Amino acid sequence: MASEQQAITDLPTWLLLLIALAGLVGEMRQADVPGVAMAEIIKRVMLRFGSSALFGMATLLLTLALWGDVLVAGGLGIVIGLLGADIAGALYTRYLARRAGVCDLPVKPGARGE
Repeated sequence: MASEQQAITDLPTWLLLLIALAGLVGEMRQADVPGVAMAEIIKRVMLRFGSSALFGMATLLLTLALWGDVLVAGGLGIVIGLLGADIAGALYTRYLARRAGVCDLPVKPGARGE
């Protein structure tokens, strides 16, 4: 197998790493908040890292299957990966706020916890 073909077969792995690192960098940027414990920062970073990799790689593979263009697939994978990581982070923050009882959303009667 030629070296060009080997590089093409390894490309999704490198894009996975790039997509996942984009989510990691984004969370580390937002994690610099006073009063947040290191364990909480690590949980949030791992959540964002994993969701970024999951959403980004799924988009990457779907785009490669549909259009076959590596650059379009990589670009969409990074964008969707970052959006997925932001959504997962917001849902986790909302979950923590509800758990702590400081959520400003009304709780439906009959919901868990009442």
